[in-house]
Amino acid sequence: MRRTLVASLALLAAVSAPAAAQTCLGLASHSAGQMQVTGNASFTDLANSFGGTFGYGLPSGVFGKAGVATTSYDAVGSAIDLGAQVGYQMSVGKASVCPVASLGLGMGPKDIDATGSDLSSRQGTVGLAVGTTMGASPRLQIVPAAGLGLAYRSQKFEDATSSFSASETYAQASLGVGLVFNQNISVRPSVSIPLGSDLSNDPTFGLTVGMNFGSKR
Repeated sequence: MRRTLVASLALLAAVSAPAAAQTCLGLASHSAGQMQVTGNASFTDLANSFGGTFGYGLPSGVFGKAGVATTSYDAVGSAIDLGAQVGYQMSVGKASVCPVASLGLGMGPKDIDATGSDLSSRQGTVGLAVGTTMGASPRLQIVPAAGLGLAYRSQKFEDATSSFSASETYAQASLGVGLVFNQNISVRPSVSIPLGSDLSNDPTFGLTVGMNFGSKR
């Protein structure tokens, strides 16, 4: 039963690992503002997540952000997720290439079905993301992006007398198409697909809305 419960909650929402504010990930470049706030939503067969992030970065260089979200698991409960991401953007021809790494912590659901049982999770990724800007108009730019990396996730189930953990390492691919308005407002639908996961290979569909502000470069 515990193994089934852990497996059913294993599909972690993408917002747990917040997206970076850079062209390589389909959002507005920090040249439009060194700071960025985003609102994020992600949806799977087992859970829905909603949250926000705050980030800071250079147009061509180091960037990072941190975020918080709430994830609702079907018929089980909800969790609070904390996440952070760092990366480095480089220009390769007309494309932007970013090595990126992220870390997320999930707290909950707690007291599942009023049994005193709790679930917690950890997740991390490291990989590469590539994006490019299409369209010369500052009013609207299309920013397709793709990523591939190595992901790790673990879940821990605890009750009053015992605990059980499950973890795995797998590949993860992502695709997104950002719409950037007036160079600083971003709308990006995306999909993230686990590859070779033993727990779940179902995709996560996401939507990110962001705005850049602060000094421009």
